[in-house]
Amino acid sequence: MWSEPAPGPRAVPGARVAAPDDTPAWRVLVVDNDPDVHAATCAALEGQLLFGRPLVFMHAFSGDEARALLLREHDLAMVLIDVVSEPGSSGLELVDFIRHSAGLGNTRIVLRTGRPGQVPDLETLLRYDINDYRTKAELTRDRLLAMVVTAVRSYKQLCAVHASAYHDPLVNLPNRAHFIDRVNACEQRGLDDHMVALIDIDDFSATNDMMGHHFGDRLLEQVARRLESSLPAGVLLARLGADTFAVLGPVPQVQPRRLLECVRQPLHFEGVAHKVSLTCGYVLLPKAPQPGADLIKDATIALKRAKRDHRGQYLQYADQMGTEARARARLLSELRDAIEKQQLFLVYQPQLELGTRQVTGLEALLRWRTEDQRFIPPDQFIPVAEHSGLIVALGQWVLETACATMRELLDAGLAPRRMAVNVSTVQLRDPGFFDLVCAALAAHGLQGRHLELEITESVAALPTQLLDLTLCALRAEGISIAIDDFGTGYSSLSYLERLPLDRIKIDRSFTRQLGDPHGARIAEMVAQLGRKLGLSVLAEGIEDAAAWHALRAMGCHEGQGYHIARPMDKAALLPWLGQHAHLQAA
Repeated sequence: MWSEPAPGPRAVPGARVAAPDDTPAWRVLVVDNDPDVHAATCAALEGQLLFGRPLVFMHAFSGDEARALLLREHDLAMVLIDVVSEPGSSGLELVDFIRHSAGLGNTRIVLRTGRPGQVPDLETLLRYDINDYRTKAELTRDRLLAMVVTAVRSYKQLCAVHASAYHDPLVNLPNRAHFIDRVNACEQRGLDDHMVALIDIDDFSATNDMMGHHFGDRLLEQVARRLESSLPAGVLLARLGADTFAVLGPVPQVQPRRLLECVRQPLHFEGVAHKVSLTCGYVLLPKAPQPGADLIKDATIALKRAKRDHRGQYLQYADQMGTEARARARLLSELRDAIEKQQLFLVYQPQLELGTRQVTGLEALLRWRTEDQRFIPPDQFIPVAEHSGLIVALGQWVLETACATMRELLDAGLAPRRMAVNVSTVQLRDPGFFDLVCAALAAHGLQGRHLELEITESVAALPTQLLDLTLCALRAEGISIAIDDFGTGYSSLSYLERLPLDRIKIDRSFTRQLGDPHGARIAEMVAQLGRKLGLSVLAEGIEDAAAWHALRAMGCHEGQGYHIARPMDKAALLPWLGQHAHLQAA
């Protein structure tokens, strides 16, 4: 030893040699069962400033004392470990604890011993990222200082890299990589009393597009601060994606309802109140270890299900969700393959005026026939296309193909008044949707009156300004707008007066119940509502003459269904239209 300090009282475990003022300090933990080593280390490095910051020492005299201290401290630049303090393990059990249980990946570790010949092998040094190994005889005052300088410099550089790689500067929170690391650490420690919760800002993308990215950034910042204020100390909050935040903590301390309620009061931007809502999906950490990335996938599945079915609420992950998600993933892969192999095609179902039997329109319907001649129902693959965003490109193909068919019918003198094409909320959110529709019409020499766009009631959940602007612009071009499957979706009727609409379509489920007094009342109510709002009413699912006459008596203007004609491909459509025109003329 380079100096012999005077005998004195043993230092208190965890005690610090304080910096002279409040300047941030490099914290060094000394683990040794010899009080003289602690005193000598402090004496050798006392008063040193490294990179403008002083050194602060903490002391542990056994592995157990060190473990207790390591769980409390999260900013240790360096740990000096006497391997003899950990009998039978050469200090490696404590090193493993530092790296994995305490999660101190950047902390520099130096092993030292009074016994030569105890150097760990190269594999061990690399596995635990041990910076140096020295006998106490080697550590003169100058060598100790040089070793500490090297270790602190390395720690400083690693912290800078970590801050860049594991921190989100926009919201001043840990990022996805940091969050996954922490979830992995919890799994390794067997903390099955923890949960991972993902929180998403509803309609953030549309708001960002409408209000601009500066507004979106400020919205993210304010939501981050609200979430922070709703969480107790020690619970991790991170930004996982564009508008998705993640929480990791003990189950009693992470309350999804409280997370969602943190934005109950409006946010304020430049004195203007802005109301937002959040949706949450969460998963409990399992007893059997599972990679952090997989747990986040499970929480994401729960979040997406909540966004679809329980917007503004929270939902816990269940294994059945994972099974369904994997099935959707397989279906999405098959759908992409089907598009490349041109297995998707359009069929057309005529729409007739119930009073005159005149063909007034055609509805273009998307179908998928596999290589083995199986038909995949639209209600299976359309939601998958919408969820993945594939519906935007697929919808463009449907629109262009339907417009091409309309052009062909016009040239043949067989065209009805309009071609109806279904449009999803995903397409309406697309900023380029209006231009895409206009381009499709222009490419085939059509006017706006030749096209009708069918939207579902779910569009009423879109931001009002976005929806109104888009639909008004389309109607200004002469394009008509119809609400499809009316009565099966959005519960509020206020949107019927608000939105620029031309037609209501009675859902086939109500048409099929015309023999039942309750079902008949619903269909009649929709017909009356349409008349009072000045909207045309079209009934789907007319399968017999009795339904035809009942709907006509209710004041329903138009209809479609198997009693009129089944959906047919273009090759069958032209002869059908020609024959129907001949019968009408007769």
